[in-house]
Amino acid sequence: MSDSTADLSMSREALIAIIAKFALAATGFLGVVIFSRVLGVNGVGRYYTLLAAANLVAQISSGVNGAIKKRVSEVETPVSEYFGLGVVFNSAFVAVLAVLLVLTYPLLQSYVGPFAFGIGFIGVVASLSYFALVNRVYAGIGNTGASFWTDTLRSLLTLAAQVVLLWLGWHVLGLLIGFVAATAATAVVVYLLLRLRPAIPSRETVSRTYEFARWNVPNGLLQNMYSRLDVLLLYAIVGSSAVGLYEPALRLTIPATFISASIGDSLVVKASGLHSIDRDVVDDLKNAVSYTCLLSIPIFFGVVAMPAELMTVVYGPDFAAGAAALVGLAAFQLFNTLRQPFAMVINGIDRPDLQFRVKFLVLVIHAPLAVGLGLEYGLLGVIAATVATEIVRVCLYLYAARKLFEEIVLTWQLGKQLLSGVVMFVVVAWLVDAVGVTGWVSLIGVVGVGAAVYFAALGIISAHFRSTLGHAFTNAVPEERQFW
Repeated sequence: MSDSTADLSMSREALIAIIAKFALAATGFLGVVIFSRVLGVNGVGRYYTLLAAANLVAQISSGVNGAIKKRVSEVETPVSEYFGLGVVFNSAFVAVLAVLLVLTYPLLQSYVGPFAFGIGFIGVVASLSYFALVNRVYAGIGNTGASFWTDTLRSLLTLAAQVVLLWLGWHVLGLLIGFVAATAATAVVVYLLLRLRPAIPSRETVSRTYEFARWNVPNGLLQNMYSRLDVLLLYAIVGSSAVGLYEPALRLTIPATFISASIGDSLVVKASGLHSIDRDVVDDLKNAVSYTCLLSIPIFFGVVAMPAELMTVVYGPDFAAGAAALVGLAAFQLFNTLRQPFAMVINGIDRPDLQFRVKFLVLVIHAPLAVGLGLEYGLLGVIAATVATEIVRVCLYLYAARKLFEEIVLTWQLGKQLLSGVVMFVVVAWLVDAVGVTGWVSLIGVVGVGAAVYFAALGIISAHFRSTLGHAFTNAVPEERQFW
């Protein structure tokens, strides 16, 4: 690698990634709407339960792929050797998993369903593993913004394949087949973009990957267990109908993560580059924290103003029961986006051990709390446990940052965004009461007015926001094409 990762423009890469994230969310959102209306609550719940289980298992390979991304983002790294190591590991992992499934299927049949679902499960894990490898290497060498666009391509292909298979009557199995085919095809595209041949890894390459992966693999498992535990618990405690309400509600809050995810991916690469040449990362962390909640704050206030309207207009009257769940999940995203820059910097400065301690403690708190509240209050109990645990996680990351950087990394920009969100809430609540939201036209109109009020208010009270926005667009456009 060159020094490019240390000098990476976070604002430029984040802006590129944000645009891709919006396109990605649009296709994902459209997919959930179609699946909900074709398969109903139970069908959607079954698909997302299988997908959650596959994502959990894939975290083993994902942890190694993440370690490879960390190493290739460092200065002067043999990228081909790390890529070769990834190919060998992912191939061996999928082969072992396939054998295990065949041997244990009689025990898992009641949970997995027909054996075809088991094959689909292996296909999802395999395709995700290889796609994660090539896309993370692609991001690690400095293409963080472009890597979001390749993920967007994967989402577009997935939706197209799944809609065709649904139309042909393949139902849940069709969704699995479409997911696998599109993910595998996109992995091939990214491999061609890499223009990189895998090489036999040296002992040092294996050793350095292991040093990071021995923490990153359990970190990935813990993170996925934490994020997907809700779905698995709801399926076990309440049934697929609860998952069928939870997942569509969660999809409505996904745009809240666009800024934090886009900043975070650039931040971990830049922090890794800076740390590898002993340069400070705290200023970049402060900038990331300042805007990580830029979308999660207005989305939270907007959801609080009209939860039932959002669920019924988007998914239909059968999903009205998910309104309270939507409010809880929007609150979760508020804290989830706040913690992400801290997690990315800790990874970037080569402290996966610290990441592991935080995630392990959070899971130990969350699991029994979610089980207890879930048994007592069902869907809302599980979500309440998730929100409470996420607040604890934010506090743990703030404490870790205080120890690492000797200061509390919070900025006034968060307060200004909260104030703008309150102003937006007042306007949106008044509009919902005065005009009513009964269809797509009125919903889009109210959301548009709310967004305009939020960003106008923030632009008025925050000179830093105006400056940052101008800087991001200036860096995103080549100098010879700038006409302002």
